[in-house]
Amino acid sequence: MGNLAKNSVYAWTPDDYKVSETMQSYFANFIKTANPNAKGLPEWPAMRKGAGDVEFMRLDVESRAETDRHADRYLFLDQSQIKK
Repeated sequence: MGNLAKNSVYAWTPDDYKVSETMQSYFANFIKTANPNAKGLPEWPAMRKGAGDVEFMRLDVESRAETDRHADRYLFLDQSQIKK
């Protein structure tokens, strides 16, 4: 979140700073506009109710949207939880 240089416990690399900057950009855009997307950033897909495939954003050196191959498993686990 933009404060890597203040943490000297780890030897941060230029890739770490790139991922941090990408995250900051998405968060700032979302705070300002309720939409994380902006020019120069990979498209962060919106969640769609009832959509068959669940997409998520992989924040990395080369950030990208990916399809969750295990979404059915998580949905099953969510539905099978004991309700209190």
